[in-house]
Amino acid sequence: MIKLVKAGLLALLLPLAANAAPTTYEEGVHYEIVSERASKKPEVKEFFSFYCPACNNYEALLAEVKPKLNTGVEFKKSHVDFVGVRDPENQQMISQALATAEVLPQKDALIAAMFNHIHAKRAKFNELADIKDVFVAQGVDGDKFDKVYKSFSVRTMSSKMKRDQNYYKEKGALRGVPTFIVNGKYKLNLGRETGITEPDDISKLINYLAAK
Repeated sequence: MIKLVKAGLLALLLPLAANAAPTTYEEGVHYEIVSERASKKPEVKEFFSFYCPACNNYEALLAEVKPKLNTGVEFKKSHVDFVGVRDPENQQMISQALATAEVLPQKDALIAAMFNHIHAKRAKFNELADIKDVFVAQGVDGDKFDKVYKSFSVRTMSSKMKRDQNYYKEKGALRGVPTFIVNGKYKLNLGRETGITEPDDISKLINYLAAK
């Protein structure tokens, strides 16, 4: 009788095991090498767009992934300018707004508010004043916004987003968003096909690649 119970439990668990996340990772399956150029420090960079619904949906998942990353593994966001119907100049303005948010203490709230502006309020960023209004609503002084947005460091950060976008597009690694690249070298393959969908599994793969 005990053997029959054990056999029944095993039969129930087998389908779960088949869909479980892998304990080892394979190149070409769970990740791809997209560049020989690696970053100096461990990092994971999310290429995304505020206009992208999938990127918006990923925000809640990423909030669970980030605390699970190993100490020293930095999470970075890089905005692209090829999503949706807005022209690249408009989207580059938003990239510079992201760079502005990155250096302000309200960073996380500002990013959430920009997503909310587009996807919940169904509003638009037609000009810089629209972005400034969102920042001011989150407690950023208007004059400070103007100063930081126009600063050399923020413009440099925004330009780097564009350079990185072009680099990985030329490598064939950046065809859509969100796309995650670890250490500037490894592109994550997430989804049901690879069994990597949950925050625990995503963070484990990132930590594995960041340590390579």
